[in-house]
Amino acid sequence: MKFLATITLVISFIYFSLSAPVMAANSEDINHLLQDNWCVSFLWKQCDLSRADFHDTNLKNANLSGANLTGINFQGADLNGANLSGTDLTGANLEKANLYRADINRANLTNTNLTGTRLLEADLTLANLSNANLTDANLLEARLWGASLAGANLSNASLHGTNLEYANLADTNLSGADFHSFSFRGYKQETNLSNANLEGAVITNTDLSGVILRGTILPDGSIND
Repeated sequence: MKFLATITLVISFIYFSLSAPVMAANSEDINHLLQDNWCVSFLWKQCDLSRADFHDTNLKNANLSGANLTGINFQGADLNGANLSGTDLTGANLEKANLYRADINRANLTNTNLTGTRLLEADLTLANLSNANLTDANLLEARLWGASLAGANLSNASLHGTNLEYANLADTNLSGADFHSFSFRGYKQETNLSNANLEGAVITNTDLSGVILRGTILPDGSIND
């Protein structure tokens, strides 16, 4: 009898665990962001916007520092100049969003969809972009110093003048990525991959000429002098 009672209890626990509602965004935090254009986390209070839908929303210069943005939908949203530093964007959808000059340093963007996203001059210092989809993303002059891009898809991404110093690009897909340095009216911004890790990366149709590769671990595991 005790055995049957135990089995019944376990089955009931599993049933209620699976049928329990998934926790989502805090409605007050959503209203706060839409009305005041900010929702930051501090001390004991965390801004929770997880799985909220903000597609095509104008959030220019919004302050979301430290917020929980897991699974959020920012598809096509305007986040120009927004502060997303220290946020958790795991599994978020940022396809074709505008993140021009956004502050995304130390953010967690694991498994995030950044297809066709505008990340020009964005600050992604020490950000975690492991397994993120950055296909066709524009990272012109973006800062990814020390960022983790392990397993990420950067195929056909624009990386003109991007700072990837000390970044981890192990096992990334860089096929067709554009690394060319560019000149504009005498000003030249070089793409920097010095001390970055490219071991196992796919570089089909990728031209690395003119890129700073000082101390870089190349796809075959060798270190460039």
